Amino acid sequence: MEENKKIPAEQPPQNISEEINYTTENILPEAKTAATEQPQTSNLKTETSNMEVHHHGHVHEKKKWKEYLFQFLMLFLAVFCGFLAEYQLEHKIEKDRAKVYMQNMLIDLEADTAVYADYAKRNTIIYDLIDTLVYLIKSPDRKKHISKLTYTARIMTAKWRRQEPVKRTYEQMKSSKHLRLIGKRKVSDSVSSYYNSLFEFTHYNEIGAIWAADYAKAIGKIFDGGDLLKIIKEKKEQLLSTETLLTEDKLIINELLTSAGYFYGALSLNENLGTNRSKAAQGLIDLIKKEYYLE
Repeated sequence: MEENKKIPAEQPPQNISEEINYTTENILPEAKTAATEQPQTSNLKTETSNMEVHHHGHVHEKKKWKEYLFQFLMLFLAVFCGFLAEYQLEHKIEKDRAKVYMQNMLIDLEADTAVYADYAKRNTIIYDLIDTLVYLIKSPDRKKHISKLTYTARIMTAKWRRQEPVKRTYEQMKSSKHLRLIGKRKVSDSVSSYYNSLFEFTHYNEIGAIWAADYAKAIGKIFDGGDLLKIIKEKKEQLLSTETLLTEDKLIINELLTSAGYFYGALSLNENLGTNRSKAAQGLIDLIKKEYYLE
């Protein structure tokens, strides 16, 4: 029967190589598929990695920019605070220095008032001596009073002094350009006004010196030089003879009195100036004490 016919069995590969080829063909499609898909996966990972790297780099740069800004602000703040501290320190130093200057100027101004008072006091003595000189030398009995007359004539110029206010602190501030430290406008103006007015003393002092020298020449024509020297050494009246009087020439005597009169006038003008400056000095003293809280 046909049913009993043997179904031919599937023929195996003829040889081993065919078997290998067969096996390879059955396996390779999957491998090829995997190999084909692997580059795509690799590319995707690379792109993802690049995106991540790019993203992370952006965050890093943003963070770094903020840090730079913060550091800059901190540095600026430190420099600014240092500048303020230095400014405050310098301001305090200048303020303290100005106060020291004002204290020293007070000493000078008080010395000035003493100078003005002493000048006026000396002038009072000189005025009396000039009046006595005029009275005695014009007296018919002048030889009877030769000792007093000679002493009066000689000691007069010895009592004279130049009127020279103290400008030590002002000149020091001026030369060092520290007058700017006087920050109070009212004080600054008063200081400038007072010290700029003192140059007038130079003029009146020179006038006094000129008339004192002129008087000295005139006195030498009337009195014995040896007796005049003795008086100035002893600083007191000497017992003298009538021979001390060298001449009774009216013109020579008048020359002496004229010089004494001009000398009197020069001292009087200088004294008036000193009186005015004394008031100004006292006003400046009061102002400085008030503005700088000094005693």
